[in-house]
Amino acid sequence: MKRKSYLLILTTGLLLIIFLTTGCSQATKKRLVTVEDELSKVQARMATLENEKAQLEQSLSETQKALEATKAENNKLKSELDSLKARISDLEKEKNDLIAASEQEKADTSKKVRALNNLIARLRGEVKEKEATIEGQSSEIETLKANEAALKKADEENKAKIASLNKDLADLTEKMNKEIAKKKQTIIILAILLAAAVILAIIGIARKRKVVAS
Repeated sequence: MKRKSYLLILTTGLLLIIFLTTGCSQATKKRLVTVEDELSKVQARMATLENEKAQLEQSLSETQKALEATKAENNKLKSELDSLKARISDLEKEKNDLIAASEQEKADTSKKVRALNNLIARLRGEVKEKEATIEGQSSEIETLKANEAALKKADEENKAKIASLNKDLADLTEKMNKEIAKKKQTIIILAILLAAAVILAIIGIARKRKVVAS
C-alpha cells in the first residue's frame, strides 16, 4: 500500500514537471513568435524606406543636373546679352559720329544711318528676347532650387527614419536573443529536475525491493 502511494506521488510529480516544462516552452515560443513578427515588420518597413531613399536620391541628382544645366545656359545668355549691348553701344557711337559728319556727306550718311537704325532695332529685339528668356530661366532656377531643398529635406528625414528603424531592429534582436536564452535556461533547469526526480524514483524503488527481499 505504501509502495503504491509512493509510486502515485512520484508519478504525479513527474507529470507536474512535464506539464510545467511544456507550459514554459509554449509561453516562450509564443513570445518568440511575437518578437519575430515585430522583427519582420521592421525589416519590411526598412526595405520600403530604403527604396524611397533611393528614389529621393535619384530625383535629387536629376534636379541638381537640371539646375546646373539651366545655370550654364543662363550664364551663356547673359554673356551673349552683354556682347549685344556692347555692340549696340559701339553702333550708337558710330551713328552719332556719322550724324555729326559734314553736310557734304549727308546723303551717304543718311543711308548708312537708316541701315544702322534697322540693325540696332533688330539687335534690340534680340536683346528683349534674351532678357525675357533669362527672366524665365531665373524663375526656373528658383523652382529647381526649391525642389532641391525639398528633396534634401526628404532625404534627411528618410535617413533619420532608417536610423530609428535600425535601432528598433537591434533592440528586437537583443530581445529575441534574451528570450531564447531564457527558454534554454528554463529547459535545462526542468531537465535537471526531471532527471533528479527519475533518479530519486529509481533509488526509492530499489530500496523498496531491498526491504521486500529482506
